[in-house]
Formats: sequence, structure tokens, C-alpha cells
Amino acid sequence: MIAAVLFALVASALAADIPKPRLTHLASGEVELSLEGSPGMKVFDVKYSVKGQKHQGPFHQGADGRWYHRNHGTDYNGKEKIKYTITAEIDGKTVESKGRIHPEERSVALVPPKIVKRCSSVFRDDFNGAFNPNGWNYEVSMYGGYNWEVQAYVPDPKVIFTRNGHLFIKPMLTIDDPRFSNLNSDVMDMKAMYGYCTNSDRYGCHREGRYGTIPPVMSGKIKSKNTIRFGSVEVRARIPRGDWLWPAIWMLPRDSHYGGWPRSGEIDIMESRGNTQAIDGNNHNHGVNEVGATMHWGPDAGQNKFYLTHGDVSGDWSHGMHTYRLDWDVNHIHVSVDGRNMMNIPISQSFWQKGGFGGNNIWGSGTKAAPFDQPFYLILNVAVAGTNGFFPDNWRYNSPKPWNNNSPTEPKDFWDHRSNWLPSWQGDAVAMEVDYVDMQQC
Repeated sequence: MIAAVLFALVASALAADIPKPRLTHLASGEVELSLEGSPGMKVFDVKYSVKGQKHQGPFHQGADGRWYHRNHGTDYNGKEKIKYTITAEIDGKTVESKGRIHPEERSVALVPPKIVKRCSSVFRDDFNGAFNPNGWNYEVSMYGGYNWEVQAYVPDPKVIFTRNGHLFIKPMLTIDDPRFSNLNSDVMDMKAMYGYCTNSDRYGCHREGRYGTIPPVMSGKIKSKNTIRFGSVEVRARIPRGDWLWPAIWMLPRDSHYGGWPRSGEIDIMESRGNTQAIDGNNHNHGVNEVGATMHWGPDAGQNKFYLTHGDVSGDWSHGMHTYRLDWDVNHIHVSVDGRNMMNIPISQSFWQKGGFGGNNIWGSGTKAAPFDQPFYLILNVAVAGTNGFFPDNWRYNSPKPWNNNSPTEPKDFWDHRSNWLPSWQGDAVAMEVDYVDMQQC
């Protein structure tokens, strides 16, 4: 009891060391929270509500030493008090500060404060001009992961291209390629078509229609040649609309330092489903109106504790550009979209402890952030379908699901029922459209 009291007193004292924030309603309509910096303090994020809408986002330290959080996605009138909870670290200890504040001023500042250059740019692509593969590796394979997706990833300029400063990853029907006319008899050979194949697993390099329908869709997947180990990733993008599309902005480790998946981790910054309706048993729609972020980790696939590190938000993500951002250091992993929190994971203990695993800690040689303490690269892709459960059989969709997740003939089932899903694939709406990619090492 005495120890608990002493701990409470210490925590209270630490919390008191977090300066009271200042709330500013900017002329641009943004909400700005800022607080004075102090030695040994790092401010992680803030939670608050505006008109019943919950918000959460990270702080960045400005050149003036203050910590700043800005959010342009609120409908704030600049009058009401805001109730907040700020999470910070002081001298290595994670602390919280709670309170209510009233806006002190209405500012005319329109440009966010400059961030202290403790980070360095590792890679940026604004997609001006023709697509430049110098910063990217193409995936060239029919390997659909262990999800058994039905697309072939190809380096085709009809699938991966730029226009007006934007990247497009646009799925196309295989029969729209003049080399194919019958998916049940044609042969698809990656090496013969493109000179190389990046993954031969699960017949990824060569398939013959007489042994099972070849992939009915060609799509794109690119992987950054650069990596970061801690830092930030920002991608401004519009997600695709169309039944059974599965777009993703995600990261994998350059080296399987701790072993095969998921031992070495995976960070999904954004995933979504292209269906307008994907309704679960609780009547919640997980279709194109929802984007989610997830971390995959565990000693084996059967002990993947992804559900402890997942979040999602609802909105209109497929009709305009939105900014997806990962902020990642040894103490914290945070994913947001337009400043709205999607996934917020403070790292106060090891992931081995967080997962409640027994036996020898496979990440014991790393930091407390292990396996998320190694170089990761960025991936952009649009997958199609899959039998791993991302499209559950028992959900309600806007069109009948063409395949069952235990079907051994998923590509054929998908293609044979194209009259149900193909009308939803309309022009460039089926593409993931990207304005820019920015990777910072911190």
C-alpha cells in the first residue's frame, strides 16, 4: 500500500511537469495544441473530443522548442473548451496529463511550425513525369501470399503508371491483355513475359489453365528500395472502389532478423475493402468506407497477436486524397489518417510480454520495440479477393460473394461470377491513386 501511494505521488508529480497546453483556433480552421518544451520530455500524442467526435494525433517539436499538434479534420468553432489527455515521456517514464482548456487566441498563422531536423529524408517520390522505377522494386509473380489472392502482379505500364503527378495502381482483366483469351487453357509464365519472376512460391512463376484457371486479374505491387528503422512514413492517396479489391499501404522487414512471418513483424498503415457493403454480424460496415491499420507479430502464424494492435476509422476515403501517416520510434507506434488516430501503440513493455507468450523470448536480443526495431521497406499494392478470411463468408456484401474461403477453385469461381462484380469496376475508380510518398529516418 505504501509503495502504491509513493508511486501515485511520483506519477502525479511527473504529470504536473507536463506544461499546460495552449489551444489555438487557427484562421485556416485548424485546431492547434501546443506546449512548452523542457529537457528530458518527449510529447507523444493527445486525445480530445470536438462536438462528440473523438480525435487523437501525434505531437511534433518545432524549431522554437515547443511541441505542436494540428488537426484540420475537426468542426471546431473556436469557442468551447476542449477536454484533453496528453501522453508524454519525462526522463524515460511515460506519464499522462488531463484537463480542459479554452482557446486563448485566433491565429492568422497558416503554415505549420517547422519540425526540428532530427530526422533525415530517406526517400520521397512525388510521381512527377513517367513512373521512375529507380526507387522501387516491382513484384512480378502470381504468388498471392498465403491468402491465395487471385491477381498476378506485373510490371505493366497499363497497371502501374503516372498521370498529372499521381501514381496509379490499376487492376485490369487478364483477358484485356492480347496475350490471353481463355483463362482455362492459356499459359501464364512470368519469366517468358517479363524476363524474371520475383517469387516462385505457390506456383508464382508458371501456371497453366488446364490445371486450374490462371489469375483472372493483373495488378500492381511496388516495394521501396530504401528502408527506415524508426522514423515516419507519409502517403497521400485515394483508395479504390470496386468489389473484392484489397488495397494496402504497408511495410515488411528488409531482413527476417527474428525469423519467418510473423516473427519479424509487419506494419499495415492502411488496408481496405473495395465493396460498398461488407457488413458483419453486428451490422457494422467494413467496406470502402473504412480504413484500418494493423501490426502483425508473434512466434508463429497461429500465435499472431495482430488483434492487440489494430484500429480503424470510417469516412469517405475513395473520392479524394487523404494523408496516411506512420510515426514510429522505440517507445511508440502511431498511425493516423488526416490527423485522425487509427492505431496508437505505446511501447511500455516488450511485445513478448504484451502477447503473453511463454518460453524463450525470440526477440530478447532486440530492443523493447522488437520485432519492430529493424529496417522496414514500404509496399503499395492492390490485391484482389483471397481465402484467408479478409472477406469472411458470413458477412453481407453489396453483391454475392463469388467464392467460398475453403474453395479449391477460387480463381475459377471468381471469374465465372464476373457478371456480379465486374459492373462495380468503373474506370480509374478501381485504381489506388497516390500523390506522394515520403520516408523519414529519425
